[in-house]
Amino acid sequence: IQGFEIAGSDRVFYPAKAVKQSPFSRDIAVSSDSVAEPVAVRYCFRNWLPGNVSSVFGLPLVPFRTDSW
Repeated sequence: IQGFEIAGSDRVFYPAKAVKQSPFSRDIAVSSDSVAEPVAVRYCFRNWLPGNVSSVFGLPLVPFRTDSW
């Protein structure tokens, strides 16, 4: 899965590894070796980030962020 970034309390975002939890789940686990204690995640938040998450209907996941800094 491409397009995810994760940040710690320092508010610096790093590219993240994203993995779907199971074939029938909608949950995605996001992690990065650069972030010990994540506090925020974002998906396709930059213009140049490719994203490849879509629904069973083929609709793409809308870009989002979980922080409000």
